[in-house]
Amino acid sequence: MMQLEVCASTPVDVAIALEAGANRVELCAHWESGGLTPTPAMIRVSVALDIPVRTLVRPRAGHFVYNGSERNLIISEAIDCLEAGAEKLVVGGLTVDGNIDMELLEELCCEVGGEKLVWHRSLDISSDPIASAEILLDHGISEVLTSGGAPAAGLGVGLIREFAELGLSVVAGGGVRKEDVVALGEAGVEAIHASCRTENLLDLEGTSSEIFDLKTNSVDYSKVEALAEAIGNWNNF
Repeated sequence: MMQLEVCASTPVDVAIALEAGANRVELCAHWESGGLTPTPAMIRVSVALDIPVRTLVRPRAGHFVYNGSERNLIISEAIDCLEAGAEKLVVGGLTVDGNIDMELLEELCCEVGGEKLVWHRSLDISSDPIASAEILLDHGISEVLTSGGAPAAGLGVGLIREFAELGLSVVAGGGVRKEDVVALGEAGVEAIHASCRTENLLDLEGTSSEIFDLKTNSVDYSKVEALAEAIGNWNNF
């Protein structure tokens, strides 16, 4: 059965995702920058809403090539997230030549276990995604979040199918539309990952938007509901 995973940034996002039909959430802070590690408090509050919570572990915005101090921070954040109640951690890292960061990978497997890890879309920009996927499997990591090396998952079905055929559990993320569900399901996708966001601008009397950015990007009930319905149709089919 295909699952729906919604990317959430606040407890309100989590509650909306749950009510609209999501099976689980991936929790991150600073969604606008691509997502960063959420606080333990945010994880605890979200877990209390009684929905499975995965957390992104990403210490800063930008590229996925980390130095020693950043690796240490990733390990510490990973442990904190699990202790706060996260069921799995969404992580990743690369070397400057586009290979998997083996030092980070081995430290994570040692400290938290490969079964708790989902390797994120850094896999999409690795120099050899299939070879990288095989390394992950060898280290006990059986799940990846990927767009299939394309700007959107609906365009990366070929590589996504190859990942699934290797034995990976594939979470397809990146610009997924309800129209993509059938093709992704046929490719062997286990779950759809989507943000389902709508931009909102608060009209705060007496406050200038030239001084502060008053926009928020919250999870949209109707978008989650539409994607959940498409996934439900695929599962029933």
